[in-house]
Amino acid sequence: MRDLFAFIGKHSFILLFFVLQIVSFILIINFNEPQKTRMGVVSNAFQGRIYSVTQKITRYFWLDFANQRLVAENAKLYENQGFSKFDHSINVSRVTDTAYSQQYEYIPAKVLNNSSNKPNNFITINKGWKHGIAKNMSVICPSGIVGIVVRTSKNFSLIMTVLNSQFRVSTKFKNSGYYGSLLWNGENYKIATLEEIPLHVIINVGDTLVTNSYSNLFPSGIMVGTIESFYQKDNFFSANVLLSTDFKRIDYVYVVKDLYKEEREILENQVQ
Repeated sequence: MRDLFAFIGKHSFILLFFVLQIVSFILIINFNEPQKTRMGVVSNAFQGRIYSVTQKITRYFWLDFANQRLVAENAKLYENQGFSKFDHSINVSRVTDTAYSQQYEYIPAKVLNNSSNKPNNFITINKGWKHGIAKNMSVICPSGIVGIVVRTSKNFSLIMTVLNSQFRVSTKFKNSGYYGSLLWNGENYKIATLEEIPLHVIINVGDTLVTNSYSNLFPSGIMVGTIESFYQKDNFFSANVLLSTDFKRIDYVYVVKDLYKEEREILENQVQ
């Protein structure tokens, strides 16, 4: 306290000068209409800028919550699509008893880590076995296929993406239904290769490719990509596929839970 009084005493004239300046400024503003109006404009502009910055900060923190809510709503929409239903229809001599039950459930998750420039690429998500995720579940995003769950912990899962030398999936032409095996050549993250296409299949650049049910991984009809070019390799056609999923811009994914997968696998394993 003694030092404070000493400082005030030493600089009393300077402090008095600033106090008088402030008082003079207030008097000028209050008793002169032009200056008062001008100060009001400046004050409003300053308040407006502060409000704008505050709004941007608020919107930034609200955006993540809004994205999560939107992703959850999209998961429900996926579950209501036709490819997520199991067809129990029976047609016998004009007697039709048709019923559909849920075959696929979708668990939304946020991408925490992602690679796309390695020979074997993976994605880490913020959901694990406590959320119902298990090994070999397929993973999609709004633009198409992403990959397969290969490992889980309580709160996280590791996904082998399409951009992995070990990844294979049966893929069909949307229009004709002919199929081949999709894999990645390890070069361009936008391009995969479709192999083993029969030579009699008519292929056009721009043809759409989707998943089929042969691999028992993805729901049938999920977008894969489009034909960019094709060529003959041995006794088959091979094609370069422009992937529909941009693996450098994935924020949220959906893990697909097939409610009938175990029953189908038990049946198919009985003849192997």
